Amino acid sequence: MSVQASQGSAEGPAGGKLKILMICEFFNAELGFQENLLVKYYRKFGHDVTVVTSTYLSVFDYYAGRHDKNALGSVEHHLGAKIVRLPFRYNLLNKLKAYRGVGKLLNEERPDLIFVHDITPNFPEIARYLRANPTVPMIMDFHVDYSNSGKNWLSLKILHGVIRKYFLDRARHYIRRYFPIVPAGFDFLNEVYKVPRDEMELLPLGADVDLVEEVRAQNLRGEIRARYGIPDDAFVIVTGGKLERRKRLELLAGAVRAIGRPDVHVLVAGAFPPDDPGYKAVVEEAAGEALPRIHFAGWLAAPEMFAHMQAADIAVFPASQSVLWLQAVACHLPLIVGDTGNQDVSYVNAHGNIVILRGNEISAEGLVAAIEPLILDPERCRAMAGGAVRATSELLDWNNLVQRTLRFNQG
Repeated sequence: MSVQASQGSAEGPAGGKLKILMICEFFNAELGFQENLLVKYYRKFGHDVTVVTSTYLSVFDYYAGRHDKNALGSVEHHLGAKIVRLPFRYNLLNKLKAYRGVGKLLNEERPDLIFVHDITPNFPEIARYLRANPTVPMIMDFHVDYSNSGKNWLSLKILHGVIRKYFLDRARHYIRRYFPIVPAGFDFLNEVYKVPRDEMELLPLGADVDLVEEVRAQNLRGEIRARYGIPDDAFVIVTGGKLERRKRLELLAGAVRAIGRPDVHVLVAGAFPPDDPGYKAVVEEAAGEALPRIHFAGWLAAPEMFAHMQAADIAVFPASQSVLWLQAVACHLPLIVGDTGNQDVSYVNAHGNIVILRGNEISAEGLVAAIEPLILDPERCRAMAGGAVRATSELLDWNNLVQRTLRFNQG
């Protein structure tokens, strides 16, 4: 079985074509990250896109800071967008990474909009370009909050409060809008970087709803279940992502073991990090006799991920925020998540489609208490699925989200 995905139309509104330059630390065309979706939907609406990114190719190498200093810059193309990979001018402890040649590239590309993903040490040269081209707007999204950054005094007060703030301050005059991706980002950006809240706007990571509907139309639910020997009438839980210890997958494995029903299966769509080979054994031990009903699918591209989600009845993520939370909502799944602090997902729960566990509830016992009622009450599952449909339409559709990033070129 091969899940097919179209690239969509590149036809945009007459006279509305923009040249957009995005700057980010990582881009892999096979993944479904925010940068990928921005490229897809900008191209769908007819805009030219250039992505400036690093020479990292593996997401695991990127997160582990394993960088090949000898990697050369390159240019590739994806969905009609130009992907420019630049070597670092410097990379200080994987915390501060500045590219070579950004000023030169800006002068060559002459963008109509600059979209910077998080704070970059290249801000001073971007500011110089904007000083000479004052009609060009720049926007910045922000992926940082207290759950993933500022964990100690040195990080909070020096790395963020002094060094990164220095770079941001060089560009503050030119940034039209700040887009935290979660509500907790507002606090960090305001309290640490002193950005006024009225200059910020939530831009959720969203989901590729076009692809979700394309995969749904292929009706692969039965085929995916058959691949793993899962009966049609089984109750299937999907989870996944980068399977690091902070995801607490062993809690879900233990919960399935405790539930003890032979008709409950788990699809795990993700990969364990290569630098922690022992964690999978921890998960398998927690599963015990339920292990044959926990199916490890490996790392999946977005079409296959959505197909696996559509083969499930609910999605469960015991801990640690992930873009897959929102993708599960976009696949119309009831969702159970563990908020370990500053990871509140209530902003997409206006319709009762998410069960949020906190504190001591984030345990195997807490997951049992959340999952069992959904197994026993199909009507509640259907109601939560309906809530997910509404939440997706209101908050997660990139056809709408992308337009919010473009309004600074209007008028």
